Amino acid sequence: MCYHKSQTAKYEKLAEYYSVSYSRELDEAYQPRYHENGFDFLATPVLTAGKPDDLQMFQWGMIPFWVKDLPSALRLRTSTLNCISEEMFDKPSFRDAVREGKRCLIPCTGFYEWRWIDEKGKTKIPYYIRLKDQPLFSLAGLYSRWNDRQTGQSMYTYTVLTTRANELMREIHNSKQRMPVIIPREYEKDWLNRTLTQDDVMAFCQPLDTSLMAAHTISKLITTKGADTNVEDVLRVHDYEKINTK
Repeated sequence: MCYHKSQTAKYEKLAEYYSVSYSRELDEAYQPRYHENGFDFLATPVLTAGKPDDLQMFQWGMIPFWVKDLPSALRLRTSTLNCISEEMFDKPSFRDAVREGKRCLIPCTGFYEWRWIDEKGKTKIPYYIRLKDQPLFSLAGLYSRWNDRQTGQSMYTYTVLTTRANELMREIHNSKQRMPVIIPREYEKDWLNRTLTQDDVMAFCQPLDTSLMAAHTISKLITTKGADTNVEDVLRVHDYEKINTK
């Protein structure tokens, strides 16, 4: 599943890429990251079907509107960082959002997965995965607004949709053989169309063509606390093994 990603593009680049207007408030709140761990539940920019012309800061880990209290909300979001796209119209945590057309684009410059070398996953090698000719791209997601009944405050959250792995990702993510849903550049605005049918939505949730993607092994320090102090060393190609795509 996709629990680790990067988004290193500056705010100006995001605004240009998605053709949205500049927001000083968002620019000041936004921080590019080489490595984002989903279990930190950080707020990051997304573009939603509800406001397709504005970037907004939502937290990773979706909280459905029906959750009763904050402790329950914080517990649930640990299991809603990802959503299996084949199940989203039936799963209670996601079905309301997808049926109401609450889809979003999640800016991304790359993501991370681990390849199991042994059956139990005790020995794992990390990979950084990106698109070959597109430094910035969009992951598909769902979003929700949850209201705390005690304080009246709202939390805006999202989940990353996943699909079956393509050829490249089957080799890397060989334990579960999944990958995030990546929306091709030319269809990003279509993904935010609130009138899409269920068949339309599912047609978007297909594995991206392997030939468009590239991957390389990186240092195991990527999940070590404080590793960002030497990002170049962490993310450079390591010689565990190499995966090449044609």
